[in-house]
Amino acid sequence: MLLRGIRDLMAGPIEESPPESYAKISQHLLRQAQAELANGEILPASKTAWEATAHAIKSACQRLGWNHHTHSHLRIAASYIATELGRDDLQYAFGYLDAKHINCRQPRKEADTVRIEVTQAAYFTTELAALPIDKLLNNPVQANLPRIERDGQERRLRMLTRKTPPPADVNDDYHGN
Repeated sequence: MLLRGIRDLMAGPIEESPPESYAKISQHLLRQAQAELANGEILPASKTAWEATAHAIKSACQRLGWNHHTHSHLRIAASYIATELGRDDLQYAFGYLDAKHINCRQPRKEADTVRIEVTQAAYFTTELAALPIDKLLNNPVQANLPRIERDGQERRLRMLTRKTPPPADVNDDYHGN
């Protein structure tokens, strides 16, 4: 079950939790995914690896004051951060995890594929947590990007900073689908 121990890590309602709560949940979920995989629980491990990734991005979004209530917000934030900080490796890792998450409803996944998902989730969450993303607050879009990329980044930033309330059906285990 995905919520094992998570409620204890939250300080309050999910939309008001500090970034540290999301980071703790991400690490908790990552350990849970690794344990599920080791126990042969393939589909739960896949879903939990995605949840760990989503919560790592939510932690970054909270630090930056960005929206993170939908799957689209998570994709946009991951792309924006990776592009701004020149981390194509994180773009690739997130892209892989996102593609596998979209297909998580498959009745059967192979253990070796899920092992890669869990490994990519560990890499992504660890690297994202170590990034100096706070510097994005003062320098929102790189001036040295080609114009077409800069336009895309500015559009992503507008979407992330637009003040919108979370959907009415958001609850503590919501992961942005």
